[in-house]
Amino acid sequence: MKIAIPTNDRETITPRTGRCKEFAVVEIEGDEVRYSYVPNHHEHHDGEEEHEHSHMDQVEAIKDVDVLMVKNVGKHLKKDLEAMQIPFRKTHFETIADIVNEVK
Repeated sequence: MKIAIPTNDRETITPRTGRCKEFAVVEIEGDEVRYSYVPNHHEHHDGEEEHEHSHMDQVEAIKDVDVLMVKNVGKHLKKDLEAMQIPFRKTHFETIADIVNEVK
């Protein structure tokens, strides 16, 4: 299983998925867990028009994961995740280690 977790510090999940510094990409195979990190190149612009707002650059960066773990997901990111058929799941855990244990 391959999961993505939005993070700013490589230890905890960030509550603002769309504004995270990077994604921890965690590959879980049996007892083996491998971590890599994908930078978030998405930028928010104040006053952005509703019809122009897209998170497709973020979604493209994590398109090969099985699930995106989130605290929250905004309507624009949700729309782009659904368009690319990337499932997301909310978690109540704060640390990446706890989230990985939840998924295992």
